[in-house]
Amino acid sequence: MAKQKPVVLQGTLEAFNEQGTEGTIWSFNEDLAVRVNSYEGLHGLKKGDFLRVFNDASKKEVIFEGKINLVYTYKNKKTRFNHGYQKGVDPAVWARMFYQEKPAELIVRGLKTP
Repeated sequence: MAKQKPVVLQGTLEAFNEQGTEGTIWSFNEDLAVRVNSYEGLHGLKKGDFLRVFNDASKKEVIFEGKINLVYTYKNKKTRFNHGYQKGVDPAVWARMFYQEKPAELIVRGLKTP
């Protein structure tokens, strides 16, 4: 039996907000030719996922690469409702990548080829 390989998804980062989420969910939006609904291809980042973020669409410069390990801080009201920041990355730098919708690749923990 052939060894299953991780699936590498292509897409962009998204700072997803919706009523009831109580803050931003750091997400990845797959590049899909056809979307049945607005949530198809949207992945909230989870611990253990592997993320590679590029500077621009040319994908020549990697600006972040690593396993997702979000840490949560509630030291003041401005950060009370958030869905964490990547450990070891300045929160402003982390957020900026998502609000700028940087191109990225995502390997979802546990998602393998059939």
